Amino acid sequence: MKKYMLIHGSWHGAWCWYKVAPRLKSLGHNVSVPELPGRILNPKRPMFVGLNDMVKAVEPFLQGDQKTTIVVHSRYGILASQLAEIYPERIERIIYLASFMIPTEKRVAEYFRLDKDSLIAPYVEISKTGMWDRLNPKIFREGLYHDCSDEDNMLGASLLGKEPLRPAIAKLKLTDDRFGRVPRSYIRLTEDRAVSIFLQDRLLNETSVDRVESIHASHSAYFSKPDELVAKIVSLSRD
Repeated sequence: MKKYMLIHGSWHGAWCWYKVAPRLKSLGHNVSVPELPGRILNPKRPMFVGLNDMVKAVEPFLQGDQKTTIVVHSRYGILASQLAEIYPERIERIIYLASFMIPTEKRVAEYFRLDKDSLIAPYVEISKTGMWDRLNPKIFREGLYHDCSDEDNMLGASLLGKEPLRPAIAKLKLTDDRFGRVPRSYIRLTEDRAVSIFLQDRLLNETSVDRVESIHASHSAYFSKPDELVAKIVSLSRD
């Protein structure tokens, strides 16, 4: 059985994996779902949260004799990549889910500006003094959850919050000798209105992976297509 760590994306928390984690556990897998710093279960002022703070928060979940397969959503592809750079010997594979799998020396903010097909871009509010960003609630449903149930829309509307800005403007530092030796795969979300399919495919053109799968779903496939998502994760995890 596999050991998984599920990493949530921006504005969200560990709660967004509430359908996926139990499905993986029911198959006998070991599953951890960390809460990144700067949100409800791991409160910290956004201005004090950088990418290194996130690395420190999740590193304990990589400990143990068994290597970890990381499944990472959206913005925090950068965190998974940084973990691979620092701890390549502890990671079996990274599965990027409509995620920012960006090359070395690049920043999330650069790619976010390139995504002209993203529906949410005009609705992101940025505070340079508080060093946070957040999404206007007006676009929650159409931008993140358009194929999700009313219940999941309400869950998101109740829990989405501010996101620390520093990780998005940090320049990623990756090497072929460390990050490059960790196997990578990608799950495209073809109906994604937040990280558009245009940007997903651009990212795939700039960083190689060994396998690509697609799901006909919004940015929040963990809500709308949990069974299909779990099946893709398990399939991509096979040696």
